[in-house]
Amino acid sequence: MIRPSLNRRLVLRLVAGIVLVWCAAAGWLAWRSLHEVDEIFDQMLVRTAASVFAVMPATPVPGVAARLPDRPSLDSDATAHRPAITVRDTHGRLLVRSAELPALGFDPGDAHFHSVTYGQRRWRVFQRWDAQRQYWIQVGAPLDERDELMRKLLVPALLALLALLVLVPPTVFAGLRGGLKPLRQLTRGLSAGAGPAAASLTDERVPLELAPFTEAIDRLVDRLRLSLEHERRFTADAAHELRHPLAALRLELDLAGCGDDAPARALHLQRAQEALDRMQRLVTQLLMLARVEKLTELDDAGPLRLSGVAEAVLCDASERAAARSIELSLDHGGNDFVLGSRGLLVILVQNLLDNALRHVPDHGRVDVRVGGHAERVTLEVDDDGAGFASTDTARLGERFHRPEGSVGEGSGLGLSIAQAIAGLHHGELVFGCSALGGARVSVSFPRIATKAPHAPDYA
Repeated sequence: MIRPSLNRRLVLRLVAGIVLVWCAAAGWLAWRSLHEVDEIFDQMLVRTAASVFAVMPATPVPGVAARLPDRPSLDSDATAHRPAITVRDTHGRLLVRSAELPALGFDPGDAHFHSVTYGQRRWRVFQRWDAQRQYWIQVGAPLDERDELMRKLLVPALLALLALLVLVPPTVFAGLRGGLKPLRQLTRGLSAGAGPAAASLTDERVPLELAPFTEAIDRLVDRLRLSLEHERRFTADAAHELRHPLAALRLELDLAGCGDDAPARALHLQRAQEALDRMQRLVTQLLMLARVEKLTELDDAGPLRLSGVAEAVLCDASERAAARSIELSLDHGGNDFVLGSRGLLVILVQNLLDNALRHVPDHGRVDVRVGGHAERVTLEVDDDGAGFASTDTARLGERFHRPEGSVGEGSGLGLSIAQAIAGLHHGELVFGCSALGGARVSVSFPRIATKAPHAPDYA
């Protein structure tokens, strides 16, 4: 199978267009030349008739004998390209005749042209009646003279056009080949440096028409480079985070297998179970983060009340908060409908609430508020814990980053997952200080309009 060639395609299209233009130009040139030659020859016949009338005597007075020549015979071949002339008077008498023209009938009408065939030749005849002098004249010229002139005019012009037509394809091909040279150079540059670390393709040598193409490739390479660096860092961080629980699990199992004391063995097995649980949570969060970051759009998105999602999450966390005497509260306004995935938004609110409960001391307080303005719906989680350090604010949301002073067995993936879910919903995660003295995490989403004032949490 022959692969399509851009150069061949351009040459064929240009040559086809040039051939069409050539045919149109040749046709117009032939038509215009024929028109001009006909007009020149016809004017020659008209001027000849006028010249003959100018030398003819006046019409004789009735009753007086006219002195007329004895019907001279004129032969158009006696002088080259001389027209054939026939003159009659008002009585139809033949005054001047031409042996090459037939005896045409008397026609006292308006002057006009017509064609006749006589003696194996086609003639163009002009006839006119002079009412003042009472003469009728016919002037004719053979059409083959016009044809000969047309050939002399058209053949050189058409040969020149034909030569131009023959020379155009190789010229166009050579021009296109030279014009497409930057594209071939760009192809070689891509082949030579196709890796993610390749230099930028866009520079001052790139033609203006190729600049958008090279800029798009540069942007694509930059995204691939960032993605590869992101995945490489993610793999390294995941391996580092998994190394500790795996080492702890192996150590506790080895100690449990070597010890003879039953209470000590049970303690080691309990610690091994805790390490296993931590590793399980870490793997679950890694899989969740990978799944969320892989998504480009939400297949199950629909209108839902953000306050309803927050209320459901708080109900699930109320037992854990009550065990530590932590006060949970929810405050929400009226219309807080957003377009999103209920399952992902539940995970987002759970991660924000778990982060707050982990850093709040016993007998502490966590407030959740859903509100916003005309265009955005905002969910805020405030606590009275230690809050965020000023040096940690810029890195919050990074994978495996745990703020200074963090407690518990967190892996540093909760806020990363929340930030990824917020991005899928065109939301924005913001970290700050709470009025309670601790940390505040807020996330805002675009508000959607709904006609149902008492619509369910998820429609």
